[in-house]
Amino acid sequence: MKNKGIRSMSYMALYVALYVVLKWVGNMIPFLQMPNGGSIELELIAVFIASYHLGWKSGLCVAILSWLITIVLGFPMYFYWPIQILLDYVLPLAACGLASLLFPIRNLDNTGAIVLSLILAAGAFFGIFKSYPAAVIVTIASIVCALGMFAFTYWYLKTRSHFGIVAAMLLKYVFQVLSGVYFWFPEGEAAGSAYAWTFSLSYNLWYNLVTMIVCIVAVPLLIDSLKHAGIKFEG
Repeated sequence: MKNKGIRSMSYMALYVALYVVLKWVGNMIPFLQMPNGGSIELELIAVFIASYHLGWKSGLCVAILSWLITIVLGFPMYFYWPIQILLDYVLPLAACGLASLLFPIRNLDNTGAIVLSLILAAGAFFGIFKSYPAAVIVTIASIVCALGMFAFTYWYLKTRSHFGIVAAMLLKYVFQVLSGVYFWFPEGEAAGSAYAWTFSLSYNLWYNLVTMIVCIVAVPLLIDSLKHAGIKFEG
């Protein structure tokens, strides 16, 4: 039992370190960053794997510890109000740490998966268009959304058991939309206004969607590799 506890703590430390490294790498890549905050978060891969590997309790600990370590290391963050901090950072990360606990979407048939991917792709395109209205960006967005739609459908059908990731990312999106509506609304608009809702829903959608697609592609592949290496998963 003692050895198991030490092993779990060692794995948790490893996932926290992986989170920090992936966040650092992501911050070094300009196109992963949104113009007004937010980014495509490669570091969530570490949190999701921790949740499935060690169980949701350890996944939650890894998520919160990772965030605290990045504060200590001086990674850029925006602290405006306690509730804003919860909505922007704590609750989204906690949701990702709980991925293995969240009920996965298992019963969606092939047609349903395609329809869902179409809805998500349309929403992502709208979000990119609202954030970057330039014609070149819109063209690139169309290609990215189409590829994302196919990737989402394919990987959903292949990796249903890991779709706690989708539930976690949806919760993350909801929390960050609420933060945008009440704390990061456009200049000249009121908190909670209709435009604040429209802006926040679109702005926060596409980078969260891309993050989700990256995670539902990468996490199952990495989990399968770890299982083949003889590592036992609890989540």
